[in-house]
Amino acid sequence: MAEAIPLLSVGLERDLRVFTREYLGPQGLLASPNATTGTFKIIEAYYGGGKTHYLRAVQHEAAQNRFASAIVNLRKDECPLTRFDLIYRAVAEVLQVPDLPAGKYGITEVIRHWLDHDLSEDVDPVSHAQSKLASLGDLPLAGLKLAIREAALAHASGDSEMFDQVRVYLVNGQVTPLLRKKGIVQAIKPETGSLALRSVAHWLRQIGYPGLVFILDEGDRSLSLSKANDKRAASNNLVQLINETSTEGAWPGVLLLYSIPSWDSFTSAFQDNAALITRVRNTGFPMSPPAARINLDARTESDEDKIGFCKKLGERLFNLFVLAYPDQTLDQADAATLASQVADVVVENEITNTFRRLFVQTYIIGLNYARDGDLPTRGEITQMALGEADKLSHSGE
Repeated sequence: MAEAIPLLSVGLERDLRVFTREYLGPQGLLASPNATTGTFKIIEAYYGGGKTHYLRAVQHEAAQNRFASAIVNLRKDECPLTRFDLIYRAVAEVLQVPDLPAGKYGITEVIRHWLDHDLSEDVDPVSHAQSKLASLGDLPLAGLKLAIREAALAHASGDSEMFDQVRVYLVNGQVTPLLRKKGIVQAIKPETGSLALRSVAHWLRQIGYPGLVFILDEGDRSLSLSKANDKRAASNNLVQLINETSTEGAWPGVLLLYSIPSWDSFTSAFQDNAALITRVRNTGFPMSPPAARINLDARTESDEDKIGFCKKLGERLFNLFVLAYPDQTLDQADAATLASQVADVVVENEITNTFRRLFVQTYIIGLNYARDGDLPTRGEITQMALGEADKLSHSGE
């Protein structure tokens, strides 16, 4: 999946170059060993408008520059913006570093990899772990440093029972009686969740990664908030994150991206916090790298822009389609014709404002249809698009 991301990143080339040049690359602000601050940006697009792909493209670019990453899907009932402790748990479960083997992720896997990747057969594992632990500095949440230490020593000594006990803390933030005996007494609660998150960012730099791309993705059609109290708490948390990313020593080397379904939903939810809205309203990225708000919808406002985007994306999709079905007989010219017709139907008829996702789904259906014979007619393409639009209208609710 990760290998396909660059192939499908139509129109993102300049953004990714700017992210690399300004933040993630060897000369970037965040990659420097002397970096003491982070950067906060909002990514804006309607549901189905390409936010998640954009975030994963930045994540992929970051991995090429050895950054760790974590994408957290915010949900009202499971992982809302109001609960830093639940966000920490999500990060602990999905944390990735670029040199982990495929299929491995999470903070405990990163600890194992940190200890094992350079361990020689003639070196005692416990001595090796102790040497690595000695190089660590303090972390904002002292309990997390103690837990990392106990997990490292348990892994090195083959004590799986102790490792599992520590994992409960590292992933869920819970303190067991055995951990208390080891001095780990700080549970990861809503009030300490932000310290735990910052501790992960500090630790990753201490073990050799230049930084962390930390992504909060409002993946549904609305923000992960419901009650007025939620909005106030989320507003306070956002202000805290924005302030801390620019504070010396709080989030060193961290690129924090927060994705929203629309600017209207954001300003409506946080209308009582004019200072917050003012802080993040400026657009202009990538021409103006410091801009805090990246509006993807504004990139393709005209029908001509949207159709052009779809045609380019169709070329990329067809290349992947050929790899998946090497025996299919559809040629490049017919595939381009199909992409053009699907783009026309999706855009000109204004079936839905999520034209990107609708184009992809309809085009793939059209390609599979053409495997069995002729290209679909315009009428058939319209019916395909209407069917997919109906599915989209009932998803993410």
